Amino acid sequence: MKDIKNIDLNKIRISSDVLELIPGAFCRRMQVLPLAEEGGVLSVLMADASNFDTVGKIENLTQLLVRPIQADDIEQLSLAVKRYYPDSYRNAGTAEHIFDTVVNRALQMKCSDIHLSPTHDGGEVKLRLDGKIHKELELSTTAMMELVSFIKVMAGLDISEKRVPLDGSITITSEGEDLNLRIATVPTVYGEHLTMRLLSGRMISGLNNLENLGMSHTHYEIYSKALAIPNGIILLSGPTGSGKTTTLYASLRKFSVRGDLHIITIEDPVEMPIENVTQIKIDADDDRVSFSKALKSVLRHDPDIIMIGEIRDFETADIAVKSALTGHLVFSTLHTNSAPGILTRLINLGISPFLVAATLNIAVAQRLVRKPCTYCMEWVEPDKKESEIIATFMNSPLASQVKYEEKVPKANGCSYCAETGYSGRTAVYEMLPVDDHIKQMIIAGAGEVELYREMRESYTLPTLRDDGIYKVLNGFTTLEELESICSLNYNHKVD
Repeated sequence: MKDIKNIDLNKIRISSDVLELIPGAFCRRMQVLPLAEEGGVLSVLMADASNFDTVGKIENLTQLLVRPIQADDIEQLSLAVKRYYPDSYRNAGTAEHIFDTVVNRALQMKCSDIHLSPTHDGGEVKLRLDGKIHKELELSTTAMMELVSFIKVMAGLDISEKRVPLDGSITITSEGEDLNLRIATVPTVYGEHLTMRLLSGRMISGLNNLENLGMSHTHYEIYSKALAIPNGIILLSGPTGSGKTTTLYASLRKFSVRGDLHIITIEDPVEMPIENVTQIKIDADDDRVSFSKALKSVLRHDPDIIMIGEIRDFETADIAVKSALTGHLVFSTLHTNSAPGILTRLINLGISPFLVAATLNIAVAQRLVRKPCTYCMEWVEPDKKESEIIATFMNSPLASQVKYEEKVPKANGCSYCAETGYSGRTAVYEMLPVDDHIKQMIIAGAGEVELYREMRESYTLPTLRDDGIYKVLNGFTTLEELESICSLNYNHKVD
């Protein structure tokens, strides 16, 4: 492990085994926080690292050699201690206590979702950490049923209804900050499966600006040029959980700070509030507030910019195209595998190639990849296969933006990343700006493969694969992680 001096509490994940080494009451009283244990040495962040009396007490408590680390920000340390060792848990063993414990642990680990999965003999609590599911604890059948019922009551859902999917939300306060939990249930063969999506300002505070999303200089320039066009459609694609909404929100914030534009969004559901933006929530269970009906109404409210959560059918796509033709800038998403696939998907929905060519400004595909933990990542020599992959990247337009020293990052795992080897995520992008030549290809009936080849070979625009390897060589992800979201085979044209 590296010699750690400056600890960023917003970037580490402390193992529950390490937290249990020191009683919470002691940590709150003495303002200390255990960080990691390795080889019989316990690293402890302290408000006063020179207080040898406190160090001695910790060594007596843990029977470990203590390595004191001075906190740079005492206030941040105090907040972290309160977050990791809350002193107000309700009745231990009850559904309330389990709920508090699980949500607090999810916040500590910076998880995006909590899953309560029923099993044949009880249930499991699972946390989604950087896109991967990890089992946190097992529950008895009684505890599982009580926990699900408790959450449904808090979300205002009917606890007697267990045969149909239900949706709701809970707002709680954690360390002075409002935390929104989106609740969804679905019946399974063993009982109700309940998912909680965690949304808070702190969790996405660093993603408010386009500059913080991980775009390469090339992609940032391409996307910025598309945003400068006052009308047309900007479409993003990618699977669920690929960060499309985050990119859209960051794009809208770029306009909302101006204060001279009327921006309206139509979402299902509204993920996070944006200042100076009118956000409309679609009710999936009420046909009176559907995407298409809301969009028709929005056009009568004099918008400059419209964001549609997702284009799902011809009617929504048709209204989006007509909005772009009448001078509006429209943002939305589609489910396709590549940027060129967006163009063909619109045509498959029933939009004529001429209208697609006339309105689409840019097609963007994106994925999320995990970032290696900065505390345990190491640079190693690539093996033969990895060297071949990197060699093909050297023809990419992004190759000039990296300094390759024949080393690639390797994720190892340590106490600072809960032994996962990764901490946080970044996005990889693929962008196809629709210029006059691409418009002519669309009108002529070019398919996805032909458009992809034109993007890669004639325009030499970076693909998802290229952008991913660019981020690998800059230490922002690993080849193993990149291979989990796109093909690294150079001959594979459409991911």
